[in-house]
Amino acid sequence: MTSRVHLPLFALLFALLPGCGGPAEPMPSVPGAAGSQAPDRANAGAVGEDSRGGSSGGFAVVGAGSGGSTGPSAAGSSSLGTTPPSTWNSAKSAIISAAQLETEYATWKTAHVEACTNGSFVVVNEGAVVSEGIAYGMLLSVAMADQALFDGLWKFYQDHADKNGLMNWKTTKCEAPGNNNANAATDADLDATMALIQASSRWPNAAAGYLAKAEALAGKIVQFETDMCDGLRILRPGDAFGGCSDPGDKRINPSYFSPGYYKVFAKYFSAQAATWSALRDASYQLYAIYQARMSNLVPDWSAPDGSSNDGQYWYDACRTPWRVAVDYAWSGDTRAKTFMENISTWVDAHGGLPQAAQQQNSAFIGAFALAGGYDQGKFDGYVTAWLGAQLDDTPYYQGSLRVLYLLVAAGKFSSTL
Repeated sequence: MTSRVHLPLFALLFALLPGCGGPAEPMPSVPGAAGSQAPDRANAGAVGEDSRGGSSGGFAVVGAGSGGSTGPSAAGSSSLGTTPPSTWNSAKSAIISAAQLETEYATWKTAHVEACTNGSFVVVNEGAVVSEGIAYGMLLSVAMADQALFDGLWKFYQDHADKNGLMNWKTTKCEAPGNNNANAATDADLDATMALIQASSRWPNAAAGYLAKAEALAGKIVQFETDMCDGLRILRPGDAFGGCSDPGDKRINPSYFSPGYYKVFAKYFSAQAATWSALRDASYQLYAIYQARMSNLVPDWSAPDGSSNDGQYWYDACRTPWRVAVDYAWSGDTRAKTFMENISTWVDAHGGLPQAAQQQNSAFIGAFALAGGYDQGKFDGYVTAWLGAQLDDTPYYQGSLRVLYLLVAAGKFSSTL
């Protein structure tokens, strides 16, 4: 395990607690896709401390060749980039300042971002790169007005597209451009699309054409990563497995659902609006099924009809309150509020925060804290408990989600609506 760098919010000393359980069972090879492999979520954002260890250090230049680029300053942008949205329905935390967000972001960059010799950048997860991390980095860098890093991450995404134009879910660090037939992971594609829309709003005069690229990427998600299942538009977990069209593996992943994004996509991409609206409605129908069955929690994985294939609330499912809290902040949807109230009921019935969390890190505790955003008093208590807890947020996954959650808690994660 590499050395660990603790994130310095409020000068807390974070104890090194066991971060995770054992690795998840790898998914089977995708039938009919020679040489391809469905995402193994043990390494792509699912479970296990071995899959959550983050590399430490600065922006080392990695890869063959000479004259490699150097990374953006580890200090990040000189000021917090994100303009607060004009409409924000959730509670906001007054104790998270812009300066603290900048410090968190700079620490995250130093620990997890590296430059490649061809001008691209990567977010490193135990020596490898997953598309999820590239997309998290895009969301963080656009929020912090760090265009150099954003463009470098987006370059890496594009350089490693599969046959459908979606990034292969896993590569080696600074792998040469090309299709390694690993296939895509839908959560990364959704996050990258949202980040491109945010970039088009932040840098409207950029030659990169972020909005057109977001529309094209969204169209590929619709085409390759959704299914119609018993009248519901369902999000597949990848472009080569899952959903009801895959006879060998019909699973879906509730933590990939992004109903807040869907509302944004429907507004910007009118030709796709019906599909995104249908995905949004299906998400809340499935959330209601999960919470009724699991005493207000959701599973890591389920069948397309909401029945359970894996009933645990673990390292995939822990992100789901964040996804829903984003929608509530942006839209005020009453279905999102109901979901958050249900999560909060579960947390309060299990000792409150941080005691209720299955693991003592921000991936779990921070997401639970965001679920309290329907009420200012509850939210303040949750956020204070989250930031006052002893946490191990040094691995890539926990550390990346931590900063994303902080942006939402501070009301600094813009929908661009």
